[in-house]
Amino acid sequence: MIKQETLAQVWAFPGWVVGVSCSQALVYRCWAMNADLDVFNDGEFYDTSSAAMAAGRRFVEQYLR
Repeated sequence: MIKQETLAQVWAFPGWVVGVSCSQALVYRCWAMNADLDVFNDGEFYDTSSAAMAAGRRFVEQYLR
């Protein structure tokens, strides 16, 4: 069975899109997509969309260093 998730937040940075999706169990996941359309996910679950977005933004900031 495919689990459905809804898009909760999106943040755009030059060359990157960071998103947060929410599951039916009300847990949040972050993901990031670069200009080459590679998608990354940290595999973690977060209690709030803000925490998930912060993790996604940290990932991009670390990647750009």
